[in-house]
Amino acid sequence: MIVVKPLMRRQIPDVVALEREATAFPWTEKMYTDSLDAGYWGGGLCEGTQLLGVAMVSSGVGESHLLNMCIGLDQQGRGLGRLLLRGACRRALEMGADKMFLEVRAGNGRAISLYRSVGFRQIGIRKDYYPGVLNREDAVCMALNLLECTLEC
Repeated sequence: MIVVKPLMRRQIPDVVALEREATAFPWTEKMYTDSLDAGYWGGGLCEGTQLLGVAMVSSGVGESHLLNMCIGLDQQGRGLGRLLLRGACRRALEMGADKMFLEVRAGNGRAISLYRSVGFRQIGIRKDYYPGVLNREDAVCMALNLLECTLEC
């Protein structure tokens, strides 16, 4: 059974290893540790003891921000991103948020398609937001009304 569980500090090295395989610019252990220390919600998508993906969400004043989300490279294409996103949205609602915001690399078409499919709408572009291999990459800024989410949040 695949479930979203609270991310434990001891899982952070596994999270970083998973993300290093899946993306050219992964978060560091310090970024995850600092996020948990700040009280952000971290969710690990797990099948038994195997970590399949991770999401990090900050919430406050009725809003949430999906700071990071990653599915392991060998697990992509199974619909797990949608499952993890559903868990993140549920947690945001539990924390009193009615809107969720995120930034996604302009070149990450799969992620943008996933976010759009559940109701995220583009609200702007942040020029040169992300580091890139040769040049910096723009971020697409998106927002979702959690109360109208098509994920059955």
